[in-house]
Amino acid sequence: MALTIAPDRRALVTGAASGFGLGVVDRLLEAGARVAMADFSEALLREEAGRRGDRVRPFVMDVRTKASVQAGVAAAVDWLGGLDTLVQCAGVFDYGSLEETTEESWDRQLDTNLKGTFLVAQAAIRHLVASGRGRMVNIASEAGRKGWPLTSAYNASKFGVVGLTQTWAREFGRDGVTVNCVCPAMTPETRQGQEVTRQKLARTPGLTLEAALAGYAANFPVGRAGTVADTADAIMYFLTENASWITAVALDVDGGGPQGSQPLPAQEPAAEGAR
Repeated sequence: MALTIAPDRRALVTGAASGFGLGVVDRLLEAGARVAMADFSEALLREEAGRRGDRVRPFVMDVRTKASVQAGVAAAVDWLGGLDTLVQCAGVFDYGSLEETTEESWDRQLDTNLKGTFLVAQAAIRHLVASGRGRMVNIASEAGRKGWPLTSAYNASKFGVVGLTQTWAREFGRDGVTVNCVCPAMTPETRQGQEVTRQKLARTPGLTLEAALAGYAANFPVGRAGTVADTADAIMYFLTENASWITAVALDVDGGGPQGSQPLPAQEPAAEGAR
C-alpha cells in the first residue's frame, strides 16, 4: 500500500525558516497542505516564505514567551481556518560542562527546547482535538536518548521532549490526536548542526572542519552523517494516513549508530582467514 497524506492538511511548523522545519514545509506543500511557517528569525522566515507561494504564510514567534506563542498560534489558526497538524522544530544548542554551564545558557536551552515545545502544544492542542485528525510531531534528539558529556542542558531539554511526547500521546489519544517525536543524530547541514560543529572546533585545538565532518560520517554504520531529508521524511511518515495507529513513539533517526555522534570504538583487525 502506498503512503498517503491528506492533501488538505492545515499545518503549523515551528523553526520553519531553516533545517528540519523548512524540509517539512516543502514536503507538506508537495502533499497539497497549507502551512503556517513560524520562526524567531524574522528576516530569514519572510525570505523563505516569500519563495514558496500563497499556500504558506510567515508568523514571527518566540517559542520561549507565552504571549508570543498564543498570538502566533491564534493568527496561524485564523489564517488556516483551523489546525490539524503541528510539527515542532525550534531548538538551540550550547556545549558546556556541568561547572561551566551558566544559568543563562541553561535557561536559553530549556526555555527554547522544552518550555517552547510545551507552550506551543498547549496553545495548539484544542485545535488539533477539534479537527478530529490531529497530528503532532516534536523534534527531540539522539541527546534525548543517551547522555553525552558537556551537554547537560541540551540533554535535559531533549529527554524532556521525549517525556512530553509520550505523556501527550496518552492524554489525547482518545481525542483522535497522535503525538510522536523524532530523535535525529548529527546533521551537519542544519543551522544547529553548523553551530555544534563551530563550538566543537572551538573546543578542540587542531581539529579542522574537514576532519570534523569526516569524523561524523565515520561514526555511523551507514558511513555518513544525517541529512535534513532523512529527518523530514521520518516526520512525514507520522503525518500519513498509514500512521493513524502509531503514537507515543520516539523514533531514532541515527544511521544505526549505537553511540550516535560520539566516536565509536575502533574496530579490531579481523583475524587472518576470518570472514
